[in-house]
Amino acid sequence: MASVHRDVRRAGRALVSSVLRAKLPAARAVQARRDAFNRELWLAAASRLGLPATATGGSAVTVQLPDRPFSISRGGSTIEDADALERAGDKERTAAALAERGIPVPEHVVTTLATLSDVEPFLARCGTVVVKPARDTSAGRGVTTSVRDAAALRTAAVAAAAAGSRAGRTSRSGSLLGRLRAKYRDLADVPLLVEQQVRGANYRLLYLDGELLDAVRRAVPTVVGDGHSTVRALVARLAADRAADPGEHGGLPVTIDEDMRRTLADQRLTLASVPAAGTVVALKTAVNEGAIAEQQPAWHLLCPEIVREGARAARLVGGRLVGVDIITPDPSVPLAAAGGVVLEVNTTPGLAYHYHGNPGGVDVAQGVLERLAGVRVPTS
Repeated sequence: MASVHRDVRRAGRALVSSVLRAKLPAARAVQARRDAFNRELWLAAASRLGLPATATGGSAVTVQLPDRPFSISRGGSTIEDADALERAGDKERTAAALAERGIPVPEHVVTTLATLSDVEPFLARCGTVVVKPARDTSAGRGVTTSVRDAAALRTAAVAAAAAGSRAGRTSRSGSLLGRLRAKYRDLADVPLLVEQQVRGANYRLLYLDGELLDAVRRAVPTVVGDGHSTVRALVARLAADRAADPGEHGGLPVTIDEDMRRTLADQRLTLASVPAAGTVVALKTAVNEGAIAEQQPAWHLLCPEIVREGARAARLVGGRLVGVDIITPDPSVPLAAAGGVVLEVNTTPGLAYHYHGNPGGVDVAQGVLERLAGVRVPTS
C-alpha cells in the first residue's frame, strides 16, 4: 500500500507539472498554430470545391454541403455520433471487440496504480511491453515503450496515470485547484493499458465510410549526432528549430519523457551521451512527435488484406472518418502472417501527418469534402 501512495504522489506531481506547462504562452502558441493549420486546410479544400465555409473558433470550421452543414474541429465532427466517439475513446473495449472478430491486436491487460503488482507476471511472460492510459487520450500522451522490468513498469504507469487523469473525465467547471484536487483523487484508479510490444513500422490508414483515403508510414523523431553535443543538447536544438519554424507545422513539440529515456537506453544512450558525428539517434518509439516532413506515403505498400482489415476495424468502432493505426514488420502480407496488429482506432484522427509534402501525398480534407458533397474540383 505504501508503494501505491508513493506512485500516486509521483503521478500527482507529474499531473500538476503538465497542467501548468499547458498554460505557458509557448504551449498556447503551439496550439494556436495547430488550430490555424487545421482551419486553413478545410477552408482551402472547401474553396477549391466551391463550397461556402466559415471558421467558427479555434480549429473549428463549418462547410455548407449541398444538403446540410458539416462542422469539424480537433474534437470531432458532426458526422460522428457520441456513441462512436465513446467507443473509440475506450482503448481496451476497442481491442476486445477487434480480437473477438479475429482482427489481430496486441496481447494486453488492464490495470491501475493500485493493482500494478498483478501485472508483473504478464510483463515477465511478454518480455517487453508498452504502457499507456486506457481511455480518452490521444497524441501519444502518457505512452511509454520498451518497458522490461518492474521498476520501469512502475515509472511508466505513473506517467500514464497522470496523462489519463488529465483526459477530461472530471468537470471543467470550478477553480483550477479544485479540478486538480478532483483529478488527484482519481489517480490510483485511472485505468491503464499494458500491451505486449510488437515490432515493426507504424502505419496510419485513414478511412471515410470504410473507403481508404490515404495511408502513411509514420516516422519517429530523430536527431543526428555531431560528435560534441549531448543528446539533451541535440533535443533542445531540435525543439528550438521547430519552435522557430514559420510554417504550418512549426512548434511540433519534442518532450523529454520516459518513452525517450527508454528508447535511448535501447540504443545504449542517455540524455548525457555524445553520439558520434553522423549517428542517427531515435528519440522515441512512439511516433506522435515525428517530423511531418519525414512521414512517407504508404498506400502502395499495403496488401489488399490489410486495407480490408483496417476497414473492418473502422466499421466495428462505428465511426465514419476514422484513423486506424497498425504496426507490422511487412505490410505486403496480412497482419496475422507478419505478426502485425491493429494498435488503435481513432475517430478524431489528426490530419497533419498526411500533409508531409512528399510525392504521392493526398489532400485528405479535399477527399472528405468531395465524398460528403458529391462534387469534384471544377476543371477549367
